[in-house]
Amino acid sequence: MKNEIWYIPFHILTCVCLGIYIQDTFPVCDQNFMLLEIALAVLLTIIFFAHRFKKRLLFIFTGSIIFIFIGITSYFIATPINSKNHYSHFNSQNALIKLEIKEILKENAYNYRYIGRVFQIDDTSVSGKVILNIAKTKNCDALKHGNIIITKSSFKTISPPKNPYDFNYKKYLKHKGIYHQLYLKNWEITSFEEKTNNPFSVLFRLKTKIQEHLKSKFSFNVYAIINSLLLGERKNISTEILNNYADAGAIHILAISGLHIGILVQILNYIFSPLILFKHGKTVRLILMIVILWLFAVFTGLSASVVRAVTMFSFMIIGNSLKQKQPVEHSLISSMLILLLIHPHFLFDVGFQLSYLAVFSIVKFQPKLLGIYTPKLYVTKKIWELTTVSFAAQIGVLPVSFYYFHQFPGLFLISNLIIIPFLGIILIFGIMIIILSGLQILPQILIILYEKIIQFMNIMIQWVASKESFIFKNIFISSFEVIFWYLLIIICYHIILQRTTKRLIILLLVIILFQSFEILNNWQLNQKREFIVFHNKKNSVIAIRDSDVLEIYSDKGDISLPLDKSVRSYAANERLTMTNDILSHRILKIDNQFILNIDSLGIYPKNFKKNSTIILKRSPKLNLQRLIENLHPKIIIADGSNYNSYIRRWKETCKQLKTPFHSTKQNGAYILKY
Repeated sequence: MKNEIWYIPFHILTCVCLGIYIQDTFPVCDQNFMLLEIALAVLLTIIFFAHRFKKRLLFIFTGSIIFIFIGITSYFIATPINSKNHYSHFNSQNALIKLEIKEILKENAYNYRYIGRVFQIDDTSVSGKVILNIAKTKNCDALKHGNIIITKSSFKTISPPKNPYDFNYKKYLKHKGIYHQLYLKNWEITSFEEKTNNPFSVLFRLKTKIQEHLKSKFSFNVYAIINSLLLGERKNISTEILNNYADAGAIHILAISGLHIGILVQILNYIFSPLILFKHGKTVRLILMIVILWLFAVFTGLSASVVRAVTMFSFMIIGNSLKQKQPVEHSLISSMLILLLIHPHFLFDVGFQLSYLAVFSIVKFQPKLLGIYTPKLYVTKKIWELTTVSFAAQIGVLPVSFYYFHQFPGLFLISNLIIIPFLGIILIFGIMIIILSGLQILPQILIILYEKIIQFMNIMIQWVASKESFIFKNIFISSFEVIFWYLLIIICYHIILQRTTKRLIILLLVIILFQSFEILNNWQLNQKREFIVFHNKKNSVIAIRDSDVLEIYSDKGDISLPLDKSVRSYAANERLTMTNDILSHRILKIDNQFILNIDSLGIYPKNFKKNSTIILKRSPKLNLQRLIENLHPKIIIADGSNYNSYIRRWKETCKQLKTPFHSTKQNGAYILKY
């Protein structure tokens, strides 16, 4: 690890990452840069005198603070909503909104979905991206990349998660620079333009033409895999196939990432290797390889995974071409620093984290694992190399995978041994198919052969995924535990390099610290007493938590997916034991607090205890004003099973009578601690 510690960009990268995290979590930079400019001026003055008078510690400390400020400012500048021209700063009510289709998303049962670039509101030029939902009708066809539409509509904010531990879609889109959605029907689009003339749209029309040709030649599932492997679009892959690849530990194969770009680099390196025999051949080869990689990135849509992979390998190619070869880690750190300065939000991208963790882990651990065993045969040597690469990558990504995906595919090694050796062939044949398809001269024999190869790959993945006993699910760890596991990995790596008493003591101290945290955390969890009304559109779900037991009451009694995905997620994250029951009791009592459930019949006792909690479910037809005047409730809760019109009316009534009102549709799950 000394290579990284003494590499100056590593220290800069650490400070920049810290600055990005601070600005994202505790925004310290706003529209007024005056205070920031004064602070930077003071810091630069301090660092100047620290350097002049050789105050090394002061110089290092001040320099670190400056780079933290750089991380903060780069995040602020790269956040679209902070731009003065962002559409959200303009009044769009009853205004004409112009959008360009920038990306086609996976459609759902009701809407075609896109990412649109807002570039004009009335006569004002603006910027920003939105999610565009266009309702499916008989007369509505799907839009294409580069199409421009004009509409009069209102931007709708993206809702935060409704239940504890639900996926935070709002935060996910925020890091992609998207803050609003538009919901349109076909008749709400007042104008439509088929084509735009910018170079990117021309390139994407060529890509669309190739996709249409491939779709007509291959079966749908095979076309979906080709579209993902070679053209960077995964939206056509069925949920079943995606789940199979995830359960088999091979989901990374379906997204163009470091694995694919690495194979492409090897192919290009082999093709252009004769150039080194000529004068300046190395330089020409370097330029050609980088240009082709970036052309491929543009052609596939410049997705985040492709951009970071191409950037990473561009730095590695340049590093390997230098006369004095630098460690691979230096190229990785440099590429990561450049990417984060340009796109600070990449730091929170799961793919970005997994890519760099996997590559760092391979660079560090694979040589050590490779030395454990030395095969004599060529075939066993290659199998062992692939095995060590797979294990090394898993060491680096395992804690983060647990944190985000909560599962571990036990047969990941078999999947990688089956597919990765042939992935180079699949990519070579695939590139040939793309080129021949673009020229409209794709031979039938190549279509049949490639169809069989992809089908065989899908069958093998399905077979591996079917071994459910080797798929370990519902593994939930906290962010603190993720940090602990990486500390443990780093310390173990150093112990492997050199066994010393000092390192063993550090390892034991970290383990003791972790155990202390777990004991404290479990004690705090066991002290919790909560009453929860979960948000669910189809069913009423109420939970009572007492220590480490969660009693769940629902209209159906049987809590099963997808009904209670949120309930299961909450119970798993909080490490609770669940018990289920039918919500047959109209009245519940919790720690001297009474809770009255009123369903669609609208029946309730007129002399019920005052200052109680009332839950309205399944849209009861009642006079809420009379209920409030009779019962004087402490709070009224409307769960997700009620009609929107009823909720709006109840909210207005409660506002007039000054009675607290909570709607799970608008405010998320209701949690009462007792």
